[in-house]
Parts: sequence; C-alpha cells; structure tokens
Amino acid sequence: MKKALVLSGGGGRGAYHVGVIEALVERGWMQDGIGPDIIAGTSIGAINAAALASSLTVAQLKARWLDMHTEDVHRLSGDLPAVSRPLVRFLMRSVLTSEVHGGASVVLSPEERTMDAQGFLERIGQMFRTRPFRSLLDTSPWRHTLSRWMDFDRINAPDAPALLLTATDLQTGDLRVFCNRPLRDHPADRITLDHLMASSSIPTVYPWTEIDGRKYWDGAVLANTPLGPVIDLAVGDDVEIVVVMMTPWDVAPEAMRQQLQSVPEDLVQALSLTLDWALLASYRAAIKMLRAYNRLAEAARKLERAAQQTGDPALTLEGSIPRIIAEPLVIAPQQLMPLEWIIDYEERNHLALFEMGRNDALRALDRRLLSRLPGQL
Repeated sequence: MKKALVLSGGGGRGAYHVGVIEALVERGWMQDGIGPDIIAGTSIGAINAAALASSLTVAQLKARWLDMHTEDVHRLSGDLPAVSRPLVRFLMRSVLTSEVHGGASVVLSPEERTMDAQGFLERIGQMFRTRPFRSLLDTSPWRHTLSRWMDFDRINAPDAPALLLTATDLQTGDLRVFCNRPLRDHPADRITLDHLMASSSIPTVYPWTEIDGRKYWDGAVLANTPLGPVIDLAVGDDVEIVVVMMTPWDVAPEAMRQQLQSVPEDLVQALSLTLDWALLASYRAAIKMLRAYNRLAEAARKLERAAQQTGDPALTLEGSIPRIIAEPLVIAPQQLMPLEWIIDYEERNHLALFEMGRNDALRALDRRLLSRLPGQL
C-alpha cells in the first residue's frame, strides 16, 4: 500500500506540519529523512513537502524553522509609492519585523497621526492609483531563504518521493499541478525554486510568480488539499492518505463562533481570516468529491456483480472499475489559531506550533488505532 502525505496552506502556521511529521515518524508511519511515497502540498505545505523530498529530517526541519524570522520571508513591497509606505508599514507593523530583531518601530507623520477616516481612504486610494500594483509584500527574502533549504537534485532524482505542488493560473483560474513524476498526460516537471514560490504566492499579499511565460498565484485559491492529484498519481494502487490542515475542519458551527467571538481587528487579521475560510472550504469540497467518487465506485462494483450473476452484458461497464479510496486521516487543530500567525514568523509561535502539531497528530493516530480494534464501532 502506498502512503501519501498532503500538507495544506497556512503561511507561518506551517511549523504545525513539522510537529505532525515528528509524530508520524515516532509512530512509524514514515521514516525520518525519507518521507512517504507521495508528498503533496500547497503554499507553505508545498515548502514543507519539498523539504521532505529534499530528505530533511525532523531535526533539520525544526532547526530551519527556528532560524527563520519575519525578515527572512517578506518585506514591504516596492510596488507601494513612497508617500504611502509609512502608513502601510504602520498597518502591517506586526508582520514586518520579528521580535528577535527588536520588533516593529514605525513613526507616522503628524498628518497621518491625526488623519480621519475619509483622509485614510483617500490615501489608500492614491496608493493603488499611482503605479502598477502586484502585492503588499515582497518575497525576495523568502526566495533567498528557501534556496538554502532545498536540494533540488534530490527532489528531482528518480528515487525521491513523488512530489506534487499546486498553483493557480492567474489569467485562466485553472489549477496547475507541478509534479516530479508524469501525471495524467503531463510529463514530469523539473521542480525548481520558482515552483515553490508560485505555490506560495498569496494573492495581493505576495507577488505572483512567472513560470514559462505564465503567471501563478497560490494553489490554495483552488485546492488547499490536492486529494485528486494524489489519487491520480497512486495509479490504481491502494493508498493511505494523511491530510494535515491548520484550521479546525469538523468543529460544530456554534463551537466555532465561540472560538471567534470578535471580528478581525486590523488588515492582517481580516486577510488571515479570509484565507482561513477559503482553505477550509477547499478541503470540504475535496472531501465531498471523494465521497461522491466512492459512491460511484461502489455502484460500479454492484453493477459488475449483477452482470456476472445474471449474465447480462448490458450491465457491464466499459473500462476498468473505479477503485474505492479510503477517506484520509485528517490531522487538524481543535482550536482556531491566532489569525496573525499566517504571516507572522516568530520563534515562540514555531515552538508552540511544533508541540500543537505533534499532540494533534498523536491524538488522531491513537483514535484511528482504537477504531480498528475488534469490537469497536
């Protein structure tokens, strides 16, 4: 049986993946520094997936995350006109400078400190009219950081795990799956740093990435958890899938309302919550599709049995019978994470996320083990 690990998007919360991976290694689900047969990821999930495909161990992943700070990921975009930069830097101060480097220090002019709502809106409008705009933040530091993380020769080697990364075609809205193996009718891609940047190009927050003349945004826009491509790549074999999400996905609506009792308080939190709900909706849609596929596969099996029992060839389906795919084991937090953690890379956040991911994974693995014991429902 093949094993597949699917890592969702979630920006700076990606340290959660590392804690989950640690638990999966502890329980023998995967080998440290080798990874499962298939690794798929979107956005920060693509980064951690590529790191696994580079043969990084849990200890090496932790070291890289702890050595990474906000300044190693992004900075204020040069797309913004100089007149607007102090104001935008003030609005996003919590995610532009890490605590290890002294925290954010932003000084507004007297005019900006006394600006009313109308003046604020006019200033923001001016910001977007004065020059072509791609993003609020520049990810040049992220590109430099990741170039030190990855071993692309290893990633593209024949014996490396199959690696799938998703991105969204900015001009068509189509999902593009990059893979170091042939996928459907598409030849294998040679995975590069550009593919990682494309998968993690959060719309409007980060700039798009161009590959072979096409512009790409974050794959989470369309597929935060790319189950379909994973199933396609399994090529009809049985596959055990573990999906790691960073948003509670099976919490009752009322319980979620209790967790999120206040509305977003600033621009960063508003953008983060929007992304949270988009990621959650993407996975729910993927699960619905998988369940529909399994119902069709079960119906096809029944027709095949009926054809054999009755001898009626009209009941026989053309082509191969679809294989039923076991629903993934989902590892996810029980509580909504702080909204600003999506684009806030702090060591204390990473340490908390390591522990949270490991504990949630051990809990999910234990629950699955108990469900398989004789006499259990």
